[in-house]
Amino acid sequence: MKLLSPKLLLLPMLCWVQQAAAQQTTEALSDVQKIEYASPGVRGMGKPRGIVVEYERLPQFDIDSKSDDPEIGNGSARVRRHNKFSVRALAPIMNKPQTKLILGIDHSFEEFNFENVTPATYSLYNSLEDKNLKSVGLQLAFLHSPNEVNFYLVRAKAELNGDYTRDNINISDYLKTTIDVAYGWKRSPDFAWGIGFQLGYTFGRQRVYPGILYNRTFNDKWGVESIFPANARLRLNVSEKTLLYTGYRIEGASYNLLASNPPLSKFNDIELRRTDFKGLVRLEQEIYDFLWFAVEGGFRQYYRHRVFDDVGSRDYIIKNDLAGAGYIGVEIFAVPPRRFTEGRKNK
Repeated sequence: MKLLSPKLLLLPMLCWVQQAAAQQTTEALSDVQKIEYASPGVRGMGKPRGIVVEYERLPQFDIDSKSDDPEIGNGSARVRRHNKFSVRALAPIMNKPQTKLILGIDHSFEEFNFENVTPATYSLYNSLEDKNLKSVGLQLAFLHSPNEVNFYLVRAKAELNGDYTRDNINISDYLKTTIDVAYGWKRSPDFAWGIGFQLGYTFGRQRVYPGILYNRTFNDKWGVESIFPANARLRLNVSEKTLLYTGYRIEGASYNLLASNPPLSKFNDIELRRTDFKGLVRLEQEIYDFLWFAVEGGFRQYYRHRVFDDVGSRDYIIKNDLAGAGYIGVEIFAVPPRRFTEGRKNK
């Protein structure tokens, strides 16, 4: 089953822009004075990513479901496997000294596999078994720096989230939109901070969530990267080619589902919303110049996992209790070649 998204208080937009700005400093000459425009990136952050391929897996854990609807009833099962796979790409379509426009596309899916289902005909588990919950997204991010101190970010994203197939897809039935806005201050090459908000699905239902950006490098080895309260990471620069992180991340998503198994099939559409918390350790390692590898592991605790009787509804029909479990994820990602970034710095 897919865990996205989605969609962490400014995380999708800010993480890429922070890295890009830190590694691609743009210079302009005004008379004899050199101006370095402000950005959210700080010294020591990782390189900007162009293409990312990611796989994540959770081992077995228990799930218990409760419903006040007597037709639906209660159920329990063992989640034998929970997989997630995603591919995303980001590229600047405008890259001027003061202004950057970044286009992104992504595709991901996740699935549940159950065993020891009780009762054996429980509708929710049968509806999710081996069914890909998909997300296809298109985003546009805008970064502008009017001077050496201030910057602001705006990102808009549209996604199709749900259990659709090529035969039954209707865009209006699965469309989810997210908007991120942030304004910040670059106090030094090692310190940037900002405030903002997201209209998104981090805690399931679409609403406005605040965020505080805080990026700081303390010395050649240690730094902090955070968008509180969505995520925070302590960074250790082992070398130019090796980065270590530890911290946490909040993830949330919303999926529109067409349940074909009774009694859930009596509803026109249902919506699955979830929020979970990850404590993590992460290693990023250069393989060869533009190609990097990452491995991440930790503990995932579900905070909220519910099924609603209609898209956007406030009335949930099933409350799921999912046990915490360890997880492991691997990534391969491409970054700008070293000769390109070094060439830009020398211009």
